[in-house]
Amino acid sequence: MIRNTHVFAIVTSCCLMLTPATALATVFFESCQAATLLDSGVTSDTISSSGYEFTYTRDKLFTGGTGQIIGRAVHVPWPDGVEAQAVTTPPPGVTDHKARMTLRRVDGNVFDWPAFTVKILANTAGAGAAIEIMPLVNGEDAFADPIAFNVTGFSGQTFSYDTSPNPWGSTALLTGYDTYKIALYVDFAMVALTLNSSVNDGACCLPDHSCVELTTSDCISQGGTSQGVGTNCGCAPCLVPLDTFVAVLVGTDTDPSHQLACDFDGSGTTDGKDIQGYVTALLQP
Repeated sequence: MIRNTHVFAIVTSCCLMLTPATALATVFFESCQAATLLDSGVTSDTISSSGYEFTYTRDKLFTGGTGQIIGRAVHVPWPDGVEAQAVTTPPPGVTDHKARMTLRRVDGNVFDWPAFTVKILANTAGAGAAIEIMPLVNGEDAFADPIAFNVTGFSGQTFSYDTSPNPWGSTALLTGYDTYKIALYVDFAMVALTLNSSVNDGACCLPDHSCVELTTSDCISQGGTSQGVGTNCGCAPCLVPLDTFVAVLVGTDTDPSHQLACDFDGSGTTDGKDIQGYVTALLQP
């Protein structure tokens, strides 16, 4: 009997080890998803949100014939999507004019890309166009040529793709890579995006009421309270108790961590303008 018990334990252990990790879907773009600026380059920006990094081109050196650098306006601001601009005026020595975007996880882990919707921000119907996506692992291209997704149409038109067989493009091959590089010769914006990862992270409320995105075990080890796998700090804020919020609001609580947690509009101070933010967060399911 004891021997059978030991065999059962060993077999169970092996089965658990061989069971693939459950993929966790992160769906962009929700209005509550916050974005943190990580880097601002000459013709690009990098932001992070919900465990992922987005690097995208910006036509910051654009003059428009004025003789002064004025840059170009962004038509799809976060959290409506992420816009990449073609670079009409690249830095000296650079000849690449394409609109480009790079997706990766903040922790460097591999992830899948099962679905997306892209909006083109210029007409491509005359010449035709395809979004080109090249997956990478450890800095190496996964294929000899990028995977193409047809986006021939008119400015403002959207195109959606998923894993279904489709002569215009399928995301079935976008699986198990740590980086995805996207390019198009005109401006475009990702306006819907589903990314799958086996890393079970989520919003974690630390004892000082600050929020970070950690795995459940890492959150607990730091004395925090996990808000659930798949949550993010923008959509699952770490609310201070009502009496603490009131105390900060009237100035009797000057704890810096409490003041930061109560500054819902990001103005640097807690005042009457933060009340609506607190109430909205309080009523979130």
